Amino acid sequence: MKPHFAELIGIAAAAASLYAAHSKTIISLRVAAIVANLLAMIYSLTHGTYPTFMLNAVLLPLNAWRLHAMTSLIRDIDAATRSDMNVDWLLPYTRPRHFKAGEVVMARGEYATAAFYVVSGEVEIVEIGQTFGHGTLLGEIGLFTPDGRRTMTVRCKSDVQTAMIDYDQFKQLYFQNPQFGFRLLHLIVARMQSSREIPRPA
Repeated sequence: MKPHFAELIGIAAAAASLYAAHSKTIISLRVAAIVANLLAMIYSLTHGTYPTFMLNAVLLPLNAWRLHAMTSLIRDIDAATRSDMNVDWLLPYTRPRHFKAGEVVMARGEYATAAFYVVSGEVEIVEIGQTFGHGTLLGEIGLFTPDGRRTMTVRCKSDVQTAMIDYDQFKQLYFQNPQFGFRLLHLIVARMQSSREIPRPA
């Protein structure tokens, strides 16, 4: 490879890295990082700087995997907003939490710090006397209430296995990709309409 052309590749790799550092969303950041990794690998081979080549060879699949994970998340959210409001796409970002029958998952008026996805068992929303089971997302609205407090009390009617996601994780996903935040809000509004907390348009 001609030295002049090799230097152009090096400049392009540096430019891609700078673009990645200033990207406002995680998807554009990962795409730019992948391009930078590829160009840096080519540049390193032409100059025999093998440690730099190995570093970018390790970073390339990592960035590709993270890009795939985020695009899959966005695709799954899009499918959820157009189907039955299933939220299985959030499960990779949760951790398990078990409750015994009769335990309160969340109490009205308490500060909200996490949402819960019901994996198994049944819960009752006390204020409206309704029972919900597998596939129900609980507590996500507390993230958006003005005072940050729960609006309903949820009690277990049986032993319940949940998947809990902290609000900090919600916020991280939102700021990494605004499209995620928009579709999450879309899902929340749809759930509120289905539970008649807000009226549907006439």
